[in-house]
Amino acid sequence: MKIGILGAGMIGGTVGRLWAEAGHEVTFGVRHPERLRSMLSGLGGKAVAGSAIDAVAGEDVVLAAIPFRAWPGVAAEIAAALGDKVLLDATVPDPPRDGAASGDAGLARKDGVAFAVARLLPRAKLVRAFSTVMWTTLQSQAHRVGDRIGIPLAGDDEEAVALAVRLVSDAGFDPVVVGPLSQARRFDPGTSVFDSGMSGREVRAALGEA
Repeated sequence: MKIGILGAGMIGGTVGRLWAEAGHEVTFGVRHPERLRSMLSGLGGKAVAGSAIDAVAGEDVVLAAIPFRAWPGVAAEIAAALGDKVLLDATVPDPPRDGAASGDAGLARKDGVAFAVARLLPRAKLVRAFSTVMWTTLQSQAHRVGDRIGIPLAGDDEEAVALAVRLVSDAGFDPVVVGPLSQARRFDPGTSVFDSGMSGREVRAALGEA
């Protein structure tokens, strides 16, 4: 599968590497593609770097792993190229970094992070994914033996959610489908499963999905 990743930092770089190792073709969309040469050299030719548009236009699915405050500008840049493709959103508001964009008066409104992003890209088939687990856990615990780390998912399009399930499994984790996009707030920052390192079984129990 052709996967575009907006950002190549801690989350984007880690998940992108896992997908490349699983055999997917990955395109990282960043401001300075030349700075990724070292990282790309270790991915066996399965990953390249380009612009944000490069990471969206020719891809089957896109993962957003950018600073939350960047969403308005990035959304405006990619909206036409993204269209109604599947968008996996891993972005998380961080008050010290994102400032006003992370508060109720900014992008991250009281009805949840997911709807703040959905408002910016209304045509995209949005699925919240990879938004609850630290990058260090993703890096060290992928494909672990026994109960795998749980990755909660929420989205309104069934086919998009099914695609997210496949990609979470390919990366080495346990996909936990929580429900439609309105349910994504159940694993937003401040909830019991956020940044918890829980296994899929534990996430299901915590969210009443067991």
